[in-house]
Amino acid sequence: MNKMNTFKKTLLATSALGFASVSLGATVGTGVETTAGVTLDQPSIQEVATLDLFEIDGPHIHLGANYGVGDTIALTFSGASLDEDFLFDTAAITAVQATTTDAGGNDSAAVCGGMTVAFAGLQGSVATYTVSSVGGNTIDCAIPLEDIDVDGASFAAADTFGVAVATSRGFGTLEAVAATELGNVAVAEIAVTVGAVVLDGIIDVNDARNTLTDNDAVAPAVEATDTVSFTLVDPANGPEIVAGESTMTITGDFSWAAVTALNGTVSYPGIGITYDDDGAGANAAAAVADADITASASAVTWVATNDGVYEVTLTPPLSVAAGGSGLVTLPATAYTFSANIVYTNGTDNAAANQIDLGVASASAGAWTLNGASITALGVSNSPSVTPMIWIQNSGTSNGAISGSVNCNGSTITIADLGTAAALSNTKVGELIQAAVEADGSCPTTNTRYDATVTVNAPATAITMNASYKVTAADGATDRLMPPFNSRKARSD
Repeated sequence: MNKMNTFKKTLLATSALGFASVSLGATVGTGVETTAGVTLDQPSIQEVATLDLFEIDGPHIHLGANYGVGDTIALTFSGASLDEDFLFDTAAITAVQATTTDAGGNDSAAVCGGMTVAFAGLQGSVATYTVSSVGGNTIDCAIPLEDIDVDGASFAAADTFGVAVATSRGFGTLEAVAATELGNVAVAEIAVTVGAVVLDGIIDVNDARNTLTDNDAVAPAVEATDTVSFTLVDPANGPEIVAGESTMTITGDFSWAAVTALNGTVSYPGIGITYDDDGAGANAAAAVADADITASASAVTWVATNDGVYEVTLTPPLSVAAGGSGLVTLPATAYTFSANIVYTNGTDNAAANQIDLGVASASAGAWTLNGASITALGVSNSPSVTPMIWIQNSGTSNGAISGSVNCNGSTITIADLGTAAALSNTKVGELIQAAVEADGSCPTTNTRYDATVTVNAPATAITMNASYKVTAADGATDRLMPPFNSRKARSD
């Protein structure tokens, strides 16, 4: 399978051809209307980047002067390269009547007396046609050029394809048309976006971290679910999503959702995913089949069958205090979204041309605590130093203590530092130091670390006191240092 990450669109500037001209009436456009301009071919970059070739609609050259047999019409192509296998048709091209609509809506074009031109050769990026017959007046004759094949990868890289026109009677330019864009590569059509509302559950420490709450300071209410959505866009034209091959994934801590049956089978009933192929809410969202969902304690992945809106709903079991029977401790965790969208270029749908969109990771939100998190900064890591870090809990409920240490950019996680009992002081300094020493990654010479403690209790009830004791080399003198800097408790 080919892998496409991104394609840089490079704009190629084209300059007007500064030729002297007997008439400036010549134009290049779509169809026979001389003032209509060109309708650009604008394929998605995802479509053309893997195509062998892309066909550009041939324009009409509207003449504004009288031509004779032997006069030449030179086409200079710019931007994308012609496909290596493209051959110009050598058959005669018969001019047709052009139209020119004036301000009153009337056709003011001159009568085209008729003419034919024929392909005379290609040198580099310049194709030459020669007038082979003339039947009278040629002003407002339109020459319909054939469709032109350009190289797909070249078109994606150049972003544009255009043509300039210069006509001649052999002694100078008769008419000139500056480089006119015929094709412009559009942006990627297939895209994935994360919804405006992401996972934002607040874990209630006052309910032993068993439920989500709206975090209201006066009367927090239980929130039974938390939801995030992802929109996959794939317009009808151009590249097409390969059914059944694309996946979306959320990573995070889903251990709370695991349910183990008596036979040992693990399921995740608290994770629900729906799919709405309309995207505008006109259709009722359908549940994604269980067979299309793979869940684990660290990730949930589902098959994205097509474009539309995918909504993931997390429903943790309610604690007894909230009227449920579950006693699951909900983890504070960040959720990350990623997607692997497989598509073809819409023209050649062979398996060899399937492409992975390679969507970069994006945040899907996070679950946080309404508890306390405090950091003691600059704790000296030395055999002669004993940190004295205490947690004060002025509230009426106990709170589990966990922590982490940042030392020279690396993190040491400490899962259990005991319990901050209600209306008590709890010592954690020696446990933190022991965890640092057991990990062994934090040097003991000229090193300080930052210690963060998280208490499963209301932030307003938790404070920290931090200081340290230094023992002299001879053991004769102990010094009690004043409290070092710490960050005050905050609600996470």
